[in-house]
Amino acid sequence: MKAVKTLSSSELFSHPGRLLEDHLISVADFIETFLDEKPKDLVEELKDLAIIVALTHDIGKATSYFQEYISSENNKIKLKNIETRHSLFSSICSFYLAKDILKDNILAIFAYIVVKRHHSNLIDILDELSIDEKELKVLNKQIDSIDDKKFSILCEKIKVRGLNRLLTKHVLYDWFNNFEKELSSLRPKIRRLNSDPRNYIKLNFLFSLLIDADKSDVVIGNLDSFTKRNNINPNAVDVFLKGRNFLPSPINDLRMKAYNEVVGKIESFNIQDKLYMINLPTGMGKTLISFSFALKLKKVLRENNIFSRIVYSLPFLSIIDQNSKVFEDVLQKNNVETSSNIILKHHHLSELYYKVDYTEFETNEAKILIEGWNSEIIITTFVQLFHTIFSNKNASLRKFHRFSNSIIILDEIQALPLKYWNVITNLFLSLTEELNIYLIISTATKPLIFNDQRVINLVDKKFYFNSLDRITIVPNITQKITLEKMKQKINFDLEKSILFIFNTISSAKKFYYLIKDVPNKTFLSSHILPEDRQNRINDIKRGKYQIVVSTQLVEAGVDVDFNLVVRDFAPIDSINQSSGRCNRNALNKGKVRIYYLKDDNTGKSYASYIYDPVLLDISEKILQEYKELKEANFLEVLDKYFSLIKEKKTQIESDKIFESMCKLKYDCGDNNDRCISVSNFHLIEEDYPREDIFIELNSEAEKIWLEYSELIKIEDRFLKKQKFEEIKSNFYKYVISVPSLHQNASNLPSIVNGFRYVCNAMLDTYYDRETGFILDSNNFMFV
Repeated sequence: MKAVKTLSSSELFSHPGRLLEDHLISVADFIETFLDEKPKDLVEELKDLAIIVALTHDIGKATSYFQEYISSENNKIKLKNIETRHSLFSSICSFYLAKDILKDNILAIFAYIVVKRHHSNLIDILDELSIDEKELKVLNKQIDSIDDKKFSILCEKIKVRGLNRLLTKHVLYDWFNNFEKELSSLRPKIRRLNSDPRNYIKLNFLFSLLIDADKSDVVIGNLDSFTKRNNINPNAVDVFLKGRNFLPSPINDLRMKAYNEVVGKIESFNIQDKLYMINLPTGMGKTLISFSFALKLKKVLRENNIFSRIVYSLPFLSIIDQNSKVFEDVLQKNNVETSSNIILKHHHLSELYYKVDYTEFETNEAKILIEGWNSEIIITTFVQLFHTIFSNKNASLRKFHRFSNSIIILDEIQALPLKYWNVITNLFLSLTEELNIYLIISTATKPLIFNDQRVINLVDKKFYFNSLDRITIVPNITQKITLEKMKQKINFDLEKSILFIFNTISSAKKFYYLIKDVPNKTFLSSHILPEDRQNRINDIKRGKYQIVVSTQLVEAGVDVDFNLVVRDFAPIDSINQSSGRCNRNALNKGKVRIYYLKDDNTGKSYASYIYDPVLLDISEKILQEYKELKEANFLEVLDKYFSLIKEKKTQIESDKIFESMCKLKYDCGDNNDRCISVSNFHLIEEDYPREDIFIELNSEAEKIWLEYSELIKIEDRFLKKQKFEEIKSNFYKYVISVPSLHQNASNLPSIVNGFRYVCNAMLDTYYDRETGFILDSNNFMFV
């Protein structure tokens, strides 16, 4: 970091009370700090460019138009107009300064794009490469308005900090009036971009650095929270396991064998190997195995001057808390304070709480630190992770630079949509090289994704699948039957515990009421409030219920165990996940019975309402070959299933998104329905509109609703948003989402303060304490 000579103030401001030169220099300091932990080759290529971007990203705020606007207390709305805008002005400066030091004009364009869009989202880069007469006229007016003396002081200060050229108004006139010619010469080059995703990665990286540094400077203001990194005992899981005193048993012996096999591979670690696979049957302890391997890998990388973070990602919000608790228990067993800079949960409903030692950060500060992934271990969802990698959105891309040098664990990777296999595989192969990412893939049902020779298998998967005989799958799928018929086939008196898994909420509810006389049962679906749902899962784990009726939300990752699992027909990978809820600890012989259930009203199978017909057809043909399917045969069945899927399912959308990434086509706008861009990537497809409903279940919910009702009156939208962020995590404990389709949603409550609201007095009209939200529909199809 270069020392800046003491000069008089420019008296220009970037934010109320903040000198423009101080902000620009501080953002450069933040970026330099971020780059200290990035891959050496990437830093050498992009550091000078990143500093230019930092020192010029707000230089357009030097105009008298912006200065009058920022200093006004009462007329901000009136004063805000096209002349107060600063991004285009600043971005042209960044372009020419970058062009002066670079041989590759593509990177100069990146500087232009990054600065121009640092307050908005990325679009198609070709749409950025033009400037009209109106914009040029405004730019010249903005230069005219600048105070010469103040601008001179500002430019001298940022030149001393590291800018490669001293700027003057004369230079700016020349640049701005020749810029269209520059863009015209560059458009053909952009059109010729090929199938190489490296430009996409570099542009995202630069964009991420700037917007993270910019926001962090404005909200946090100092580097203290970003400079301290923490070491974690690489043997933390070993210590944890030794203290658990597991009873000797064949299944526990097998788990320890798998654990030792994986962590033992760290001894032969090659720093050039970036892709790892842990493919083990369900219930074998993959969570702890992958965490231990990652901690040991983190130590080895640190010994090679690579400072990594662990990003552990899961497909389902419902199991974030469960697995986070496991990691926290491991750390606490090793006397590690689980402060926010050590371990952090991040998803769209995360509590805005960030604490280090005895310091608890304010809400705005906590939001910046959490959403910027400022921690050694980040536990997050697939949505957060993949919508950071495949995105055009400013808020999502902000943490993209955190991927560099990281160790990413993708757990339950089979949950990724098949249509995106190609683009995810292709981009990650480039990310591992460009950003030096180490990827650990954890799965019980290895799909043909990352099916690359560079993947290092950390276990002998055939050995572990062949060694198990915990469960037998019995496919009863030769004909479709009703819920009533299935009920007649179950002997509730003989079975110690039964888990029923249905494909739709309506079928689960119907069956629950069919067995209303069966005692000791409970119900799970997404129409049970999150707070209530988690309490029920905890009770299930404690063995409180003999019978559980659930949708498939329980099938992956939720650590529950039953003697018998009864599953409505589904694709084979889902059936395998459901099987993981049966006889996990090999205490007896577990059974998984599959029935092909049909809707009484339509004659259609419930499976057809929610699953791809191709996947159902493949699964049916494979399972019809078996009267019984032993656990030792699961691997060959899964391999056959995924091979047939790859043959029959198209990757057209995946390939088009990859092409868009390579051509830097981030977004096509609202006027081109046929265009496929990066913004078309949606991990979760919303095929139907949803509406959120607040359920005033108890006194705590009533208190939260009153808080919400008060803050909604706040006129300042930024303050209103901040206040809601403070209660959001607790607020959404009492919110469920239902489809707003009129034919399926005739029992929706009225809207109050922007939310559909069920007051406690009306609770029985809208919410059943056993089965959740009451929706007047015979065919409610969601989980």
